Amino acid sequence: MKPLLSVVVPVHNVEAYLEDCLRSVADQTLDAIEVVMVDDGSTDGSGRIAAEFAARDARFRLVRQPNAGLSAARNTGVRHTAPGVPYLAFADSDDIVVHDAYERMTASLESTGSDLATGNVWRLTGQGRQQAWQYRWLTAARPRTHITRDPRLLADRVAWNKVFRRSFWDAHGFAFPEGRLYEDTPVMIPAHYLAGSVDVLREHVYYWRVREGSITRRRTDVTGVRDRIAACEQVSAFLGGRDAEQRRAYDASCLRDDFGYFLDGLPLGGEAYRSAFLGGAGAFADRAGAGALEGLPVELRVKWTLVRERRLDELLEVLAFERANGPGVFAVAGPPGRRRAVYPGVRGASARLARTDVPAVARLLEARWDADGKLRLRGYAYLRNLPAGPVHRRLTVGVVRAERGRRVRPVPVRSVDAPEATVASGQELHDYDRAGFEMVLDPDRLPAPAEGGGWLVGLVLAGPGAVRRVAVRAPDAGADQPLVHDLGDGRRAVLDYRGGRLRLTVTRLRAVAEAHRAVAEGGALVVRGRVLDGARPVALLLTREGEGDGERPVAGERPVAGERPVAGERPVAGERPVAGER
Repeated sequence: MKPLLSVVVPVHNVEAYLEDCLRSVADQTLDAIEVVMVDDGSTDGSGRIAAEFAARDARFRLVRQPNAGLSAARNTGVRHTAPGVPYLAFADSDDIVVHDAYERMTASLESTGSDLATGNVWRLTGQGRQQAWQYRWLTAARPRTHITRDPRLLADRVAWNKVFRRSFWDAHGFAFPEGRLYEDTPVMIPAHYLAGSVDVLREHVYYWRVREGSITRRRTDVTGVRDRIAACEQVSAFLGGRDAEQRRAYDASCLRDDFGYFLDGLPLGGEAYRSAFLGGAGAFADRAGAGALEGLPVELRVKWTLVRERRLDELLEVLAFERANGPGVFAVAGPPGRRRAVYPGVRGASARLARTDVPAVARLLEARWDADGKLRLRGYAYLRNLPAGPVHRRLTVGVVRAERGRRVRPVPVRSVDAPEATVASGQELHDYDRAGFEMVLDPDRLPAPAEGGGWLVGLVLAGPGAVRRVAVRAPDAGADQPLVHDLGDGRRAVLDYRGGRLRLTVTRLRAVAEAHRAVAEGGALVVRGRVLDGARPVALLLTREGEGDGERPVAGERPVAGERPVAGERPVAGERPVAGER
């Protein structure tokens, strides 16, 4: 079978991870692939593992070379791919490719004619998998898009979550810069710009393994910081000759993301590292100009101003303050309209506050249903870095907004103490102990919105010179479990989270399961309940977990005499469902 896709896998001293990586490529649902493994002078067992794969799978070929680095290994692999294969991909040898990633990406390119496809990424650590922060914005597929129409693709700077049309790759003579670290960006960003169109897949295609020990070492590496700055300068120069606005956006992203990693490493680095950072990053910030700082968070504007002024001592003091209090924590000075972020005890470390620099925080601590059928919520809410002062100097208003449509209703709120707010903030500069709130929601006064859906719960916070609307959220990811309550009269209320925002939904049930029992003979399950809309049911409908409605009734089954089958209902709360069913 002629390959549809060439996959290049550079290999160097990864024997602990290589087997999993190569197996994830071998087990792809797209079978028509060739895999070129390049052993870049490994001194452990990696070469043996790669050779064993090549011996048992004809799609795998092994190329060996003296150690020359990741870029050189990738370039060698491209040169050894078979001619005429229409698509090209790269996989790093300590990562894992999602089982159907290559099938989905090549199918997308076949359908749209785009020059490259890119997909979502999981971050794989010792604690398990997490969404890679660089792709949190990726919530919907975007076929035939382009970086000039979707600037968030500036964050898509890696080679291994992509499939390239080979004719596109060859036409532009792409090659990874050899002898340097951070080799992906100087190729990937130009590829995004030079592509006629790009397919962006919302679903995950790749597990990126993050080895924390190596990150700590690289953070204070002189060569690393110089190579990262050089890579950003190369891409910035590429954009400078094509699109000045996109260049400004890219420069700002380097100051926010790429260099922030090394900026935070300054306290740990030696004199050579600090000199390399201030010289290279300072020159980049000087060239980018004050305009590149405008959209950054205020704490970064303060730091980069100090970098541009080469004030290392004050910069280290700001970083020490941040380590003690957490990122984004500062004091506020000046009257409303002219407020500035300041760092206590650090001379000249300040910047003018923008509206986005004073966000609102709202967290739910407790939710309970009372005997009167009303839902009582307790939590805390405050404007970050503006301490919650006396009640007469602030205003908190509860609101619920229809999940679909624009209907909004006010909800009375009572201010209470909440020392948990200060503790959860993780800092000691501000006192949020008085930021507590209590509100009561009466489902009888919240009819189902005409457009369907539920009600999102939020607050309006007002303090001196600042007014913010904020959604109420869970205090942490593990606390976002739904709370279900039977309101009677066939109504059920569910308090849960949609996209992290607290939501109350009231629905009218068509039927209720009240009990179930197993029949020894034949292992049948008998479900007993009531139909609330008056219609007589004709079958019991079972669907597997995760599947929607539309399954056929179980063939040949009849209800036990005297029992009424109830369609589509879950078992009674507290009972265990039949295995595999819901």
